[in-house]
Amino acid sequence: MKNKKVLIGVISVLIILAIIVAIVLVNKQNEEKIKQTLTDFIGLINEKNYEAMYEKVASMNMSKEDFITRNKNIYEGIDAANLKVEINNLEKKENDYKIDYHEIMFTSAGEIQFDNAVILEKENQEYKIKWDSSFIFPQLGDDQKVRISTIKAKRGDILDRNNQILATDGTVLSTGIVPRKTRRE
Repeated sequence: MKNKKVLIGVISVLIILAIIVAIVLVNKQNEEKIKQTLTDFIGLINEKNYEAMYEKVASMNMSKEDFITRNKNIYEGIDAANLKVEINNLEKKENDYKIDYHEIMFTSAGEIQFDNAVILEKENQEYKIKWDSSFIFPQLGDDQKVRISTIKAKRGDILDRNNQILATDGTVLSTGIVPRKTRRE
């Protein structure tokens, strides 16, 4: 009788441990799936597949056409390429998840890096990105635009020792040395 109670106790503990392990594994798989959602979204930006990006975002107050146009104008306007994210933290908030990440992108203005965060919410049995313009750049508002402009720098003149112009802004004059015609001073 005593052996039977011990056996039932051991089996109960094993069942509870198995349930706990199963819950932990399911949560771990779910977190990896959520991280992959962000990674996949960044991949769609790199592919310039704005329509597929729209399918990965949660319901919002922006039409599909406006979403596609906004993202296309900004990402292609700055020649964004090779976007990469490094996930720093994943935090569960009630039914949503918050991902803190570091982003690197290459643009016609050079490399841009920043830290950002995004919320993923469950919609129709899958996690989707709660998108707004701050996803593109952390301080970008929905009514703001992004523009890169190139300003040509004003260069000074390069003069020889007799104050003759050798090079000026936008113009280079040909200069050469003829060894037989040089003299020593």
